Amino acid sequence: MSASSSFLPARPSLEQLRKRAKELLGDVRREDPTAVARLRPHIPTVKRATLADAQFVIAREHGFASWAKLKRHVLAVERPGDFDEANWGHDTWPFLVAVFEGREAAVREMLRVDPTLARAEYAYMQPLHYAVRGGRPTMVRLLIEAGADPLAEGWSRQIDEDTPLARARDREQSEIVALLEDAIAHPRPPGPPRDVRTTNAWRELENEMFKIGGSGDVTNALAMIRDHPGIAQAGLYEAIHHDRQEMVRFLIEQGADPTIPWRWACWYTPLMHSLRYPEPRYQTAQLLLDHGVQPNDTNGLGMATLHILAKEGTIAAAAWLLDRGADIHLHDREYESTPLAWAARAGRENMATFLLSRGAKRVLPEDEPWATAAAWARRRGYTRLAELLDAR
Repeated sequence: MSASSSFLPARPSLEQLRKRAKELLGDVRREDPTAVARLRPHIPTVKRATLADAQFVIAREHGFASWAKLKRHVLAVERPGDFDEANWGHDTWPFLVAVFEGREAAVREMLRVDPTLARAEYAYMQPLHYAVRGGRPTMVRLLIEAGADPLAEGWSRQIDEDTPLARARDREQSEIVALLEDAIAHPRPPGPPRDVRTTNAWRELENEMFKIGGSGDVTNALAMIRDHPGIAQAGLYEAIHHDRQEMVRFLIEQGADPTIPWRWACWYTPLMHSLRYPEPRYQTAQLLLDHGVQPNDTNGLGMATLHILAKEGTIAAAAWLLDRGADIHLHDREYESTPLAWAARAGRENMATFLLSRGAKRVLPEDEPWATAAAWARRRGYTRLAELLDAR
């Protein structure tokens, strides 16, 4: 990501950026002198300009090396639809975005007002994870001084793979790796503890609905929903986990949103939960698709169901989802990797072979060098898999 992201508005819209690119292309094709002048430094053959060319110019004008990098940045700073202020704190997401973008003055001021933000959290990810993802050594130093945890567990909750240090090693960020290793070797006093999670009457109701969803008791579920409008969402995860198809259908009809992940369920969406098991629940998965879920819907971390299936190695479920339109080349946000690269990261040789047979490309133009399938396999020590995935 470029440090020039400050050229973007406070709340950038990918839709608006796409619209501006289309407008620019139209002006160029009408040979508008100003539009042609904008393209000329970036696109040598202006007369044959395409939409991709116009998008590239928009990206460069905002300080990004490519449209793909601009798009990733905009998606990264967009507040997730499942963000729960009652659990994470109203100032947590603005703080994480400021860290990711490297806005040092804003981060210092927010820490002055609330020092516990150094250990704020969303989906098990802490501020240091965002500093690493943004490639921000200065921000890493600032957060370490504020008491951030260089060994925070991260999304997968595996210390050898998802801590800020592990993420920095994967991204081959030598300066940040050195900073985090030094922080571990010479630990500072931890920052003040942060606990914004609330225990209130609604949370207790959610817990009750959680259990009802798993039991499949539609009668009790209906009574709960009549007494407490909006509670249907809380029952959906357990209903899917226990493959209660009638309950799943009922809760969706009562207003539960099947695209939203449950916050304490590894951030898996309902579709992820229906297909990730050794024996996928295809009927439940189809029910979700029939009610508006899309095969490429992502969770709050930008991961799609096919990424999860690639990691788990459930080939039959991956084939089922690909047959229904899943994008085999979709990049997630946390690892900036395709499903093929997720398979490589997990050492799933059979899954990698299957994805290749379905047309997965070993390398894409927008891949970061550290995030290719072969790079993941080499780092994880899967020699034979690395050879299979080597684009050469």
